[in-house]
Parts: sequence; C-alpha cells; structure tokens
Amino acid sequence: MKALLTLIAAYAMCMHIGHAQSDESGDFLYLYSDSVIHANRIDLERDPAGSFYLWVDSRRIHPDQVKFFNNNRGFFANVKDFDVDGEITFSERIRKGKVNLYEAKTIKWVTYDSIHGYTRNPTVVQTKNYYNLGYGNLKKVNYVDLSSDLASNAKSIELLKKYRSVQRKRTILYTSAVASFLAGVVLFSIDTDAPSSDLEKRHDSSWKSTAFTGIIPAATLSVLGFGLIIKANHMGPSKTRYLKLAIDVYNE
Repeated sequence: MKALLTLIAAYAMCMHIGHAQSDESGDFLYLYSDSVIHANRIDLERDPAGSFYLWVDSRRIHPDQVKFFNNNRGFFANVKDFDVDGEITFSERIRKGKVNLYEAKTIKWVTYDSIHGYTRNPTVVQTKNYYNLGYGNLKKVNYVDLSSDLASNAKSIELLKKYRSVQRKRTILYTSAVASFLAGVVLFSIDTDAPSSDLEKRHDSSWKSTAFTGIIPAATLSVLGFGLIIKANHMGPSKTRYLKLAIDVYNE
C-alpha cells in the first residue's frame, strides 16, 4: 500500500511539472524558483515612477521573481540580467520550439525630419534578441553560443554564418563611420595659423583660402560617415532574417 501511494504521488508530481512546462493555453507566471502560478488574467503595467508591475487577477505582484509570463498578448521573458542597472523589462517570444527566440524593441515615439517636423510615430531605434532552450535561462544572441546549441543542424549553421557575416560588415561600417566623423571634426578644428585679429583675417586672402579648403574635406568626411551609418542600418533586417531562419530550420 505504501509503495502504491508513493507511485501515485510521483505520478502526480510528474503530471504537474509536465503541465507547467507544456500547457500555455492560459495565463500564468513562471517564477525563477520554477514554481508556476496560474491566473484568469495577467496584465503588465507601469507605476507612476515608470517601473513595471504585474496584475495577477486582483493581486499586484512585483516582477522581480518572475522569469516568464504568458497572457493574451503573448509569452514574455524577464531580461533584467542583461541590463546594466538591473532594470526589469520583458522580451517577447517570437519563435517557439526546441530553441525559443525573443525580441525586445526600443521604440521612439517622437521623431523629427526636415519635411514633417516633429511627429508622434513609433520608430524602432534598437532591437535586442535573446534565446533559450525550454524554460532555461536566457542567453543573449551571439554566434558562438548559437553555433554550439544549433550544431546538430548543418543548414542552421550555414544560415548562422550568413548572420555573422552581415554582423561583421555592419561593425566595420559603424567603425568606419565613427572614424570619418572624428577625422572631419579634427580637420574642421585644426588651427591653420589663423591671424590673431579679425582685421588681419579680412586682409589675409591666403588664410581664407586655407580655411575654406579645410572645411571641404571635413564636410565630405562627415557626409561619408552619415552614409555609412545609413548603409549599416539598412543591413539590420537582413541580419535578423538570417537569425530567424536559422532557428526556424532547427525547430522543424
């Protein structure tokens, strides 16, 4: 009889764990302690100070101990461990399978351009990706970790290599852009033996000529740097596409 009760208890425990890990049809919290709290409704909101908190039915819960949560908007992971200040933010899962992919976007609502002026349109200014296996700890997306976790699928590795190639090209472009801007600033600020007084400057045609010829390459380098940044930004979607394809292929 004792053996039978032990078997029933073990079976019930396995059923509870399996349910917690596989049933995502309802709202629930998955805590860092591996406990699961099911609820009728879960909402993520901000308090007046801008910090996140969770409404779980009628209870308000601080999200510090919440590893994941699922509600009618999707499945989200706590990415506080990747923030320098430890600020709590959540990243949405955009791929589910043997490998789960998460994406967090920083959106700027007020933008400015020379034609429309200030407009309140959502603009993505930064995208960060994370991944994990099952309900394991999140990892920040990088080629080394992903190539290890996806090593069993040759096609995924090929796609990851394309992802890495685009990432390297973007890094080179951004570095070159910064170098161009700095060179432009240096050229613009060089003191080309300028006369000490405004009167001398007005009569010294050689100084005017030298100053003018120094501005042209400085402006050219600045424009070049701006162009390199635009090109690097345009390559961003391509990098993300290879990343998603690599995980999709692995999850098939």
